[in-house]
Amino acid sequence: MNAFVLINNKAYHTNLKTLENNNSQQRLMQIPQQIPGSKRITAVLGLYSLVWIALEGNLWRALVMGVGWTAVFTLYLLQKYSGGRVLNGRQWVSRTAVIGLLFGPVSLLSTLIFMAVKTGLHAHGPEFTPDQINWILNQLPIGSAAGLLLGLGVGLLTKSN
Repeated sequence: MNAFVLINNKAYHTNLKTLENNNSQQRLMQIPQQIPGSKRITAVLGLYSLVWIALEGNLWRALVMGVGWTAVFTLYLLQKYSGGRVLNGRQWVSRTAVIGLLFGPVSLLSTLIFMAVKTGLHAHGPEFTPDQINWILNQLPIGSAAGLLLGLGVGLLTKSN
């Protein structure tokens, strides 16, 4: 099964290989050593960070920072610790589900860190209201559930049949 990633309207092969296991006729897949587009995503997010730091505090821009950098860090960890590994479908789906479950709350907590950094760098008072901070904290259970569903969805859509 071929899997593709769409980046800048171009399809890139993700190097997910399906391998036949002669003993059980089980289909296996290999996680790529280098995820296509990860360097571009990091560069674009780095440029966005430079622009973001100069702007006044906005909750949605802080969320983009938190979710974006968590995604970049997750891609890096996936490449570093799982790149080249061969997994069966069940292992792949369970791995993406766990990554998704952790992705939701970690991205919200990193958003809080970015909000604190932004407030610390702009010395004219708080950038974000207590209501905005509480809103982020109240989203932790929803973020966990959404991350789990997203991880399961990615795993099921990309696994080999």
